[in-house]
Amino acid sequence: MKHFKKGLIYASSMAFCIGFMAFFYCNSIKKKIPDKLYIYTQDKAVFSMDIPVVGTVYDSSNNICADNIDFGRQVTIQSGDTGQYYVDYKLFGLLPVARTHMEVVNEKYIYSGGFQVGIYLKCNGVYVVNTETICTYDGQNFVPVSGKINKGDYIIKVDDNEVSTKEQLSQAVADSEGKSINITVRRDNQEQSFDVTPVKNVAGEYKLGIWVKDDTQGVGTVTYVCEDGTFAALGHGISDNETGNILDISDGRIYRTRILSIVPGKNGEPGELLGTIDYRENNIGSISKNTDKGIYGENAYSLYSEYSPELMKAAGSYEVTKGAAYVRFYNNGSFHDYEIDITDLKYGDSKNITFKVTSGELLKLTNGIVQGMSGSPIIQNGKIIGAVTHVFVDDSTCGYGIFIDRMLDKDEKETN
Repeated sequence: MKHFKKGLIYASSMAFCIGFMAFFYCNSIKKKIPDKLYIYTQDKAVFSMDIPVVGTVYDSSNNICADNIDFGRQVTIQSGDTGQYYVDYKLFGLLPVARTHMEVVNEKYIYSGGFQVGIYLKCNGVYVVNTETICTYDGQNFVPVSGKINKGDYIIKVDDNEVSTKEQLSQAVADSEGKSINITVRRDNQEQSFDVTPVKNVAGEYKLGIWVKDDTQGVGTVTYVCEDGTFAALGHGISDNETGNILDISDGRIYRTRILSIVPGKNGEPGELLGTIDYRENNIGSISKNTDKGIYGENAYSLYSEYSPELMKAAGSYEVTKGAAYVRFYNNGSFHDYEIDITDLKYGDSKNITFKVTSGELLKLTNGIVQGMSGSPIIQNGKIIGAVTHVFVDDSTCGYGIFIDRMLDKDEKETN
């Protein structure tokens, strides 16, 4: 009986480990498969995911267009006219793992960016960065919001009165004089209300025990602009440093910026662009969205006359290849294309392009990629293929990029 129990426990443990490993493996495979894929009309899409999955292509009426496609090898898809399709994938031809929405669209042309702007974002509410213990005037320690308000929440009302700035929140807490107040927060897109009693600190001020912010600003790079004045920048969202959450914004603006110096990157310490932003000048565009694929806005018509950007075709992700490409970076009053080597491609949702800077000129200038260059267009074969998003922390000569069609897709999704 003891041997049987031991054998059962061993078998159960093995089954759990195998199941866990299978789940982890399936998840890793899923991350390499795009949720959305754009193919231009009358074109050949050639790409290789190099994963052991077999795919079936369906049209919008659920009719099979192609079956048993081995995505472990290089695959060529011939497109026709515009239309909607999807691809279902099975791991080893057996286990369903993912689906790609494939859309055949007309070619897209955009004006290349590469120039820096000052960015200002206004939070959609008062953002809670963290909580803290308050030492009261009589020597006790309290966290008034404990179990109620969390970091990452957005405070939007106090006693049913809307608040959108730190000053409004501070005034409402001060006016409470230590009496309970009702605070409404937005958490995971849902509103919740809590009764909280502010406490008096050693300085005699009433506090909730929270650190908050209502805006953020910095320097970033525009990726592209369009004829209608819309634009996209950064290639990633603007997040809070403490929580890592992408900030929910009500609006924002871009301004002219003057880059004063460049701090080169080094191992373990990313460099940065140092510049000044004159917020007293009129803004040169408005920001409407802060997403995981970048920031998006409109009314940036002045960028055409100021920078004379080049009209270029936006490449589909299937057109991107390993090897030589260029990062476009505006420096000393003109555009420069610096050579990079694309070393890896992934078709999942992020970090699509892995590259290494090979331009001696850019290495001398920045030692690779620095903070503030996020959004710089990546160009290959005369087309915009993506944008710089991140630098390797331990090697500033290497970085990641996002496919340009991912940025365009997010732009169109949010607009519609």
